Amino acid sequence: MESSPPPSSPSALGARETVVLAREEAADRREEAADRREDAADLRDTAADEREATNRAATQHRANKESHLREANEQLVVTAVHAQTMVEAAEHATLQMSFKAERDFLTGLPNRALLTDRLAQSIALAIRHGKRLAVLYVDLDNFKDINDSFGHSVGDQLLQSAAKRLQQCIRHSDTVSRQGGDEFVVLLSEVESAHDAARVSEKLIKAMAKPHLVADHPLTVTLSIGICLFPDDAGDAETILTNADTAMYHAKRVGGNNYKRFTPDMNATSVERPTLHVVR
Repeated sequence: MESSPPPSSPSALGARETVVLAREEAADRREEAADRREDAADLRDTAADEREATNRAATQHRANKESHLREANEQLVVTAVHAQTMVEAAEHATLQMSFKAERDFLTGLPNRALLTDRLAQSIALAIRHGKRLAVLYVDLDNFKDINDSFGHSVGDQLLQSAAKRLQQCIRHSDTVSRQGGDEFVVLLSEVESAHDAARVSEKLIKAMAKPHLVADHPLTVTLSIGICLFPDDAGDAETILTNADTAMYHAKRVGGNNYKRFTPDMNATSVERPTLHVVR
């Protein structure tokens, strides 16, 4: 029977060296594998950082874009509102200019130009529908005395008070116009007969007779009214106004505080009217 070689023999040494080398190689491979795992982990971390950075950039970009869009929308809204405001201001200015062009500055009543326009429209409607209309030419009796005694400021306030009372006595479809000074014209756009115009005239005289409290002064004025009917007494706007004015002067000449309907003989007896009215 053969015996094993002693530990110090060449064969035993070679086997141990082989085991040592194998162990070293295994250790090297484990170290390399650990290095590769570490490198892979670094790559994953780097990729995660890059993704996070990309996401942050994308989020910031969206936020910036949304902010810019909001600012643009807000600017558009501001611009639109400003443009609308400018349009409304221009329209308001136009309406104001139109209003001032058609209104008496003291009383706010329609002026002569607007009355002429409304009278022409009322005549056209009366012709179309076979109706009558009436014009009442109204003058405040003794207004000049009040104006001279108390001053223009009190006179102006009295005219404003008189204008309000005249308006309160008519329908919404009718018109009260200030012609200037202490003269007014009432357009009754539709009447059945001269009786209707007379009834309104009586109503105006009664309403005006109540004292007007102006600057602590109880002032009383009366009215002289001239009536002209279309188509009975005149066939056009200018003649209607002229005839109503003539009838008013005849009412004033017999003492005032009354009304007269125009008749053709008034033209034969008419005289030049005194210029007593103060126009402001």
